Amino acid sequence: MKQTFRYILFVLVASLWATLCFILPEFLEDPVNGFRGVLTIGLYVAILGGVQFLLLYVFLLNKYVAAVVLPIYSLLGAATAFYRYAYHATITPLMVDVMFHTTKGSVASVMSWQLFVFVGLNLLVAVLFVLYRWKRLTLNAQWIHLLVSVAAFLLYYSFNSYLQKRINQSYPMNVVVSMKEYLSMNREAVQRTDVKIDEVSAVDDLDIVVVLGESARADHVSLNGYPVNTCPRLGERHNLYSLPDIYSQYANTLSSVPHLLTMADSINPSLSASTRSFISVFSDLGYATSWISNQDYGHTYTDFIHEADTAIFPNADKSVYVYHPWYDEDLLPPVDSLMANTDKRKNLYVLHTIGSHWYYNYHVTPSLQQFTPMTDSRIVTQNTEQQMLNSYDNTILYLDYFLDTLISRFEDRTAVVIYLSDHGESLGENGKWLHAGDGEAMHRPAALVWYSDSYAALFPEKAEALKQNSRKRYRTDYLFYSVLSAAGIYADGNNPQVDIFSHR
Repeated sequence: MKQTFRYILFVLVASLWATLCFILPEFLEDPVNGFRGVLTIGLYVAILGGVQFLLLYVFLLNKYVAAVVLPIYSLLGAATAFYRYAYHATITPLMVDVMFHTTKGSVASVMSWQLFVFVGLNLLVAVLFVLYRWKRLTLNAQWIHLLVSVAAFLLYYSFNSYLQKRINQSYPMNVVVSMKEYLSMNREAVQRTDVKIDEVSAVDDLDIVVVLGESARADHVSLNGYPVNTCPRLGERHNLYSLPDIYSQYANTLSSVPHLLTMADSINPSLSASTRSFISVFSDLGYATSWISNQDYGHTYTDFIHEADTAIFPNADKSVYVYHPWYDEDLLPPVDSLMANTDKRKNLYVLHTIGSHWYYNYHVTPSLQQFTPMTDSRIVTQNTEQQMLNSYDNTILYLDYFLDTLISRFEDRTAVVIYLSDHGESLGENGKWLHAGDGEAMHRPAALVWYSDSYAALFPEKAEALKQNSRKRYRTDYLFYSVLSAAGIYADGNNPQVDIFSHR
């Protein structure tokens, strides 16, 4: 019993060190308000510290294992913590990909003496723990300890789905999960059924721009009658239409995006897992295709990203659990570069935005944070309802700026820009906030379409049909066939009922 007590105390000290050095940096800049906010963050840190305790309990049981694992654990933990605090970067599958394919110059650019000092000190602490474990601690019946501690970790890890997601975003599970998803990203694509094409209109020059939004709801778009002017720029544009009555079957990105990209519908949702997306159709027809994203690779739609000729991730080191500013306008320079350098006259651009994802303030540039007072804590319940609404409305105002700026690049081209949010967002209705749950507002995404004058001249009947259809009711199933139809492409099974560019 005395041996066990000494070992538990030893692991407690080691886990306290790991929590303070590897976990706490994740939270140091989180926006919180007052003692209650600090207390809540402290609870998060303590919960994640429990993960450190259970893992270190396992790793330190055998002194030989401890001598190998603990220095590595320290090295990786210190490096990830340093970059999280100094660069607001976290481990993601894309970051793993970057690390495996980066150049020596890129590596040197993010090295510093502070990094070496922090890593070196933690490595020294790890060595001291290992020496103490070798010289001062003995522990009998290690197999019993192993079985109990592993069982305790599995129970702790699977106790709550939300907690499990948070654990997966923190060290060391974020390394394991990101490596797993990275390997998934680079596996061979699932064999999917090709989309059969019935008819293709003869087009020489055309740009199709599809913008996948995030958490934007239709009734907060002022073009749809919302009393707050959230779309001052788009409201001044001609050839722009808002579709106010769209229903999304899903309220989370991982389920929604595959549904949007494929011919899946509410009757045949499994088609999102067995068929190719509209990106493949454009690629097969000679379009230059690109995927430009402000989000991570999503394992449910990785195959579709691979269908594009080019994939660009300007913020590969960001995750929704990183509370630091990052903006959708970062997608615009890659668009400019592709437009300037492509030798093809027909192009498909798919932009995946971070949009109105929580934490709202950090996805809106300061100049567009016009509705005040805004939220001042990442903990939803610490903010008033008005603060939440103001911060959310600022994201729609930013969307207005982003889409207007994007459209300006295509004004003098034969082009159409199609925006659809993946789902909506709950803003206090029935006590519900954000998304990924069950609430009517989560299923009501914003949708907008703009076309250039030269596009209207090329496809006058489509421009007229859009005008007539814009106020009709659709499910998000319309996107697949409408994107193809916008380019004069008609797919197998095309139904005018789900084509916003068709008279029905």
